[in-house]
Amino acid sequence: MNALVMVAHGSRRDEANAEFIALVHNVKVAAASQYDFLEYCFLEIASPSLTEAVEHVIAKGAKTISVFPYFLNSGNHVLKGIPETVDRLINQYPDCTITLLPYFGTCEGIAELISRQIPGEA
Repeated sequence: MNALVMVAHGSRRDEANAEFIALVHNVKVAAASQYDFLEYCFLEIASPSLTEAVEHVIAKGAKTISVFPYFLNSGNHVLKGIPETVDRLINQYPDCTITLLPYFGTCEGIAELISRQIPGEA
């Protein structure tokens, strides 16, 4: 069984966290055939944590887990915090394959996606 765990920063604003949770739900619907489980998590402030989310899908039977950082830039969380947590989880759960995917800001087609949202000159 395979899982996708999407991780965002987390906010003190419940509304901001709810926006991310809604996005993850929409991805879950769109990617239903690709993953048995799709979970959200946060690095700071909000719950569940990345560790909790990964442990949750493992408890449900996931053996292959992809971690997708929902971050635009390669800041400290993307370069250090998330990889360190994923490495720890890889060592803690050797019977699972846990893969850290490239962060959102590096996704193919993101420039085109953004350009389609910007109105052209009048």
